[in-house]
Amino acid sequence: MIILLTVKDFSRFAELVARLRRESDIELVPAATGAAGLTALKTQRIELVIVDEQLDDMDGIAFIKQVVKVNPLVNTALVSGLTADEFHEATEGLGVLMQLPSHPREIDAEALLTVLAKIGALMQPMARARLKAANS
Repeated sequence: MIILLTVKDFSRFAELVARLRRESDIELVPAATGAAGLTALKTQRIELVIVDEQLDDMDGIAFIKQVVKVNPLVNTALVSGLTADEFHEATEGLGVLMQLPSHPREIDAEALLTVLAKIGALMQPMARARLKAANS
């Protein structure tokens, strides 16, 4: 899985990154600005985008709105200090997978990996059904 890490201050994400790097099937692609993140999204098979609340060139929600235009099916996780209700209201319709705290820890990486595993488990039966239909 290729994860695009679009964040302004990589040091705040050290624990999250360390945990994700322990997974053998995860490749992290760093991007410090929204523009760099969008370029990576257009040139690589990104499966998850982790977005900081504020980037140098735009805020995280504005970036996700751009991401949806480039690849509406990519999963996203957004750093946000909003309450759960405010977060839901601000990101409604953008397909944001989950909210991350401003200093994501290993436990947040674990929660993210758990959600991704559940999505993967749901997608496998559909992929098998498409393959079976194509071979019929």
